[in-house]
Amino acid sequence: MGIRVLPLVAGILEEYAQRGVFRGFSHGLAAGGEAGFKKAGFKIVWHYDREMDLTLDERSKTLTFTALLPALPARSAMYREFKEFLESRHSPELLEHRRIDPKKAHATCRNSKGSVSLTLTVRAGGFEYGTRKLVNLVDEIFKDFLFDHHQDYLVERHWLDLDRY
Repeated sequence: MGIRVLPLVAGILEEYAQRGVFRGFSHGLAAGGEAGFKKAGFKIVWHYDREMDLTLDERSKTLTFTALLPALPARSAMYREFKEFLESRHSPELLEHRRIDPKKAHATCRNSKGSVSLTLTVRAGGFEYGTRKLVNLVDEIFKDFLFDHHQDYLVERHWLDLDRY
């Protein structure tokens, strides 16, 4: 399985880069184990020209954007809203193309010292489903959750110049 997972995920991400969704994309060396590949890292330049780190972990069946939202206190109202937003992405009330099917994958977040990471755990849907859903989810986080409801955070992080939008 390991031999196929890395090229699959890297290929999907490369496809997004070639289509212009990402402004930059690269991947580092894969860390191996006795049975071959286990982890790989990717760098993606995306929303507001931010460099984002994505880790693929085959063993735990996860894709994780580390430090996706920095400087977001765990006890803040915005972090509570973010967790609610994330959970809402699993709702059967959402249109199928926007929803994460909980039978196929599950998205969670973790706040470590005010830095929020986003993890998608792959279930029956496999890494193709998970990679595409994670890209769509991060896009919605930046366009819907942050831009529509928390522009002040984007400005404070120096990602958004209101004179350009």
